[in-house]
Amino acid sequence: MREQLSEILKLDNFLKNFNVDIVEADHGFLKLKFPLEENLLRPGGIMNGGAIMSIMDAAGGLSVMTYGEAIDELTINMTVNFLRPVKEGPVTVTSRVAKGGKKIYFVKMKLYDGKENLCAYGTGNWLIRRLEDND
Repeated sequence: MREQLSEILKLDNFLKNFNVDIVEADHGFLKLKFPLEENLLRPGGIMNGGAIMSIMDAAGGLSVMTYGEAIDELTINMTVNFLRPVKEGPVTVTSRVAKGGKKIYFVKMKLYDGKENLCAYGTGNWLIRRLEDND
């Protein structure tokens, strides 16, 4: 499963900027790790908020892809609460499907800095597409 999700990540030209490693992938759960590199920093030497939201969005989407015959996922909405600045890496993101329906999945994401401090917490809903879907 990790290899399949890694291939999906490689197809995303934007996410290539993160140098993400999928540490763990299981049914409804995902753990990502990546270095905190200069291209992800804003002035002041902290991780850019947009970069935080982007990687949490990716983690949420990939965690719903662990459900069976999913061929694609689309973010419906996402909320991120920034709890503390990310000043050092490696950065870790976990994502867990809290509830899944026929097509819509509710996901919780957490982002930690290199000292394992919880720095951001997010929730969101994702639509999953399967081969048999016609819409």
